[in-house]
Amino acid sequence: MRPQRSAFERIATRRVFMVPPGARLEDPDVDCLPMAETVWERGYTLVIDEVKRGLLQDFWKNYYGASAEMAMSGNRLMELRKDIMAITPDCLGEPAVFQFLVQLTRMCVRAYSVQGTLQVVVE
Repeated sequence: MRPQRSAFERIATRRVFMVPPGARLEDPDVDCLPMAETVWERGYTLVIDEVKRGLLQDFWKNYYGASAEMAMSGNRLMELRKDIMAITPDCLGEPAVFQFLVQLTRMCVRAYSVQGTLQVVVE
């Protein structure tokens, strides 16, 4: 069951930023992956109900507010990638969810390779 949302929360946008070392979130060259609310909704049951407890569930659990924000770096990026790879085949019936997860996986690999951070922000 998805949590109820207030009218204020419905206007929020969740974004994943790949922040290289020495860069700031506001820098124009920082990659950004927006997460549409529809992607979150369509993937919610797939991720929350079907995936073992892990970083992907932590990432997917909340879309709104401070509880939806997080940062990951180092080995946690590879842990998130592993969680994503485990659920990806189950998402083929939801193309938007599948595409988002593929892009998120790529961001994990890029961030790990440059020793950067994935920063999840709700705006």
